[in-house]
Amino acid sequence: MFNIETKQSIKRLIARTMKSFFNNKGKKLSVILNYHSIHPKHKFATKPDVFLQQMEYISSNFKMISLTEFYAIRTAQKILSDRIAIVTFDDGYEDNYEYAFPILKKLGIPATIFLTTGFINDEIDIAKRDRTYIGLKALKWKQILQMRDEGITFGSHTRTHPILTDISLRDAESNIVHSKNILEDRLNESIKMFAYPLGHRKTFNPSIIKLLKKHEFELACSTLWGCDNSDTDIYALHRIRIDACDTINDFKEKISGKWEFIRWVQRLK
Repeated sequence: MFNIETKQSIKRLIARTMKSFFNNKGKKLSVILNYHSIHPKHKFATKPDVFLQQMEYISSNFKMISLTEFYAIRTAQKILSDRIAIVTFDDGYEDNYEYAFPILKKLGIPATIFLTTGFINDEIDIAKRDRTYIGLKALKWKQILQMRDEGITFGSHTRTHPILTDISLRDAESNIVHSKNILEDRLNESIKMFAYPLGHRKTFNPSIIKLLKKHEFELACSTLWGCDNSDTDIYALHRIRIDACDTINDFKEKISGKWEFIRWVQRLK
């Protein structure tokens, strides 16, 4: 079994080998970044100083917009400008407030956090259950409301973070709707954005998308890899996952489309 560093080295080698196939010359980039945790000590979290470096670089080289702006452009059938970027976080870890929010605020970068409401309400501990981010705490509603008041937007990531295609459609609907209702009650606003738990190809399907439309969600983010969302299904938006082991060069290559081989690897699964 390869460790994280070895896997990353293999990915870098593949990216260098296949760069001529995925150089995106002449192709407009519309990048949605996918983060989870920003923490100075956790093994699987992006370190705050690294996150700052990433945000400084991307905000200097891309136009930073919100998911709400992205949706408005897409639905107005306007052509997306080149090199736009959107920042998103999944789950709702407290370090999003402690470490990411001050950096985003300082640089004037909008972001969306997809909340697992059962985690926020202490019904479940997904950090402990799913183990990757074990030990991390959930955001508090007071912190969420402060961020909302200062420009951070929020979306649903279900109530208990199930793989939606592994449960009945009825249970999936209940999980989605309960999360939406909690968020709308707490934030006093309509919740229109959704992110699928895990988010790869087998975790959502046309029936799940139909549920989202039924309950008036306007868009949904997957974890399907891709640097161009100009004509992607609005209910299966591509994102670029940013990992703790990413160097600044890895980050630059990821957002410029040089790791697009991951999209083809995902299709084989």
